[in-house]
Amino acid sequence: MPVSKQKTGVIARSLMLCILALSLSATGDAAAGEFSPVTATTPLVLHLPDLEGQVQALEALRGKPVLVNFWASWCTPCITEMPSIQRLADDMRDVPFAVIGVNVGEGELRVRAMAERLGLDFPILLDKDSAAFERLRISVLPTTFLLDGDGVVRYVGRGPLEWDSAEVKDILQELGAVH
Repeated sequence: MPVSKQKTGVIARSLMLCILALSLSATGDAAAGEFSPVTATTPLVLHLPDLEGQVQALEALRGKPVLVNFWASWCTPCITEMPSIQRLADDMRDVPFAVIGVNVGEGELRVRAMAERLGLDFPILLDKDSAAFERLRISVLPTTFLLDGDGVVRYVGRGPLEWDSAEVKDILQELGAVH
C-alpha cells in the first residue's frame, strides 16, 4: 500500500526527532535538559483530542499554572522524565495546578499502552499529525511548557528534566500553585 506524502513527512520528522532525542540521551545524564524563562505575551492555544476522542482546550484550565509536556513513546528521554512529571502531578494534586501530556505523531492505542505502562494518570492529548508540534516550532522531544494562570508560557524545558525538583516547585508557587 503506498504511503501518503503527509505520512512520509510525519515519519521523516519522527526519525529526525528520534536522532535528536538519542543525542540528548547519549550524555548518560537523565536530567540533561535545558530549562529557561520565556518572555511570551499571548496565551498558548491548544485544541486536541484526548484518549477518549474528546477535544480538550487549554483555555479550560485558565486560573491555574499548567505544565504541558510534548512527548513520544519511542523517545527515550521522554520516557525517562515521565516518572518525575507524574510525581509532580501527585505532589501538586491538592493545589491549583494541572499537567497535560501531548503525544506527538502516534496513534491512540500505542499512546494508551505507554501511558498505562508508565502509570500516568494526567490527561494525554493526541497530536497525531504533529500539527501543534510544528505550529509551536518545537525542535526536540521532550519539550515542556510551564504556563501561568493566564495560559501564557513563562518557562520552557527542552530535553529531559526532573520536574518534581524543589526549583520547579518554587517556580510553580511563583506562578500561582500554592501549597
